[in-house]
Amino acid sequence: MKVMSQQEPVRILVACGTAIATATYVAEKVRKILDKYKIRGEVYQAKAQEVNYFIKMLGRVHLILATTFVPVEDKSIPVLNAMPFLTGIGEDVLEKKIVSILAAKK
Repeated sequence: MKVMSQQEPVRILVACGTAIATATYVAEKVRKILDKYKIRGEVYQAKAQEVNYFIKMLGRVHLILATTFVPVEDKSIPVLNAMPFLTGIGEDVLEKKIVSILAAKK
């Protein structure tokens, strides 16, 4: 996959039930992907119930990764299941999806 570069950093929101352990682990995985592909980005963690608040607060979110159901009001924001980062099954597929989505949002 090719390396991306862009002016505006992408904003990624990681959501789980409590925004503590699981979201922290997934957020770290996402930061490593951003570094690997030289994608300028910001990763935020939120409780699933706070996702819409974070979207409004940040102004623009390019991608949401969630370990649980998130009731996203803005249907234009892609939401990916982050469970492969926790189980290790399908991690490479999820990584490719993330990079593909972010490349399209560039």
